[in-house]
Amino acid sequence: MAVITVSRQYGTGGMTMGSHLAGRLGYAFVFREELARGCRERGLDIDLDRMEGRPPNVIERLFGVNSETLRRSLKETMEEAAKAGGIVVGGWGGQVLLKDRRDALHVRVVGSKEARIRQLMDSGGVTRSAAEDIVKSTDRDQKLFSEYFFGVDFADPKLYHAVLNTETFPHDAMIDLVVSLLREKKLA
Repeated sequence: MAVITVSRQYGTGGMTMGSHLAGRLGYAFVFREELARGCRERGLDIDLDRMEGRPPNVIERLFGVNSETLRRSLKETMEEAAKAGGIVVGGWGGQVLLKDRRDALHVRVVGSKEARIRQLMDSGGVTRSAAEDIVKSTDRDQKLFSEYFFGVDFADPKLYHAVLNTETFPHDAMIDLVVSLLREKKLA
């Protein structure tokens, strides 16, 4: 059984793709709720919904979550989940925290700004102007978040075995590609 990490640009539907991939493989999908529960079990009471993709403000940096404590709690939670069988980890630095696992496949889902804006307008019912603002601020925040908590830029393609573009492949084709990569890597 493999460990697959899925990182995504906001507005690509990458977490939906990751969830569907987990379903197809019969793997657990490990995302915010499971990771928050694991952090709480390790004594770190944290609101991952509020934190996701957002760098800490000045007060949070001074009095909030220590980045090393967060990384350790997330990694331990991911490793524990992997002991139970195959998993797909949705975001949260899995590609960094689990980079040394031989049974891991790290995937990034990307799309152009225009495609992500359209996706947000179609799925979220927001105006074009609001979607543009969301994409711009989320891209900035994800970069700051990844650098602050993980010391890398999640957009760096060297962190991944594959970078998949939503404009090139629909989600079903991406899932097929990931399954093929698992077979090629002899993980499936």
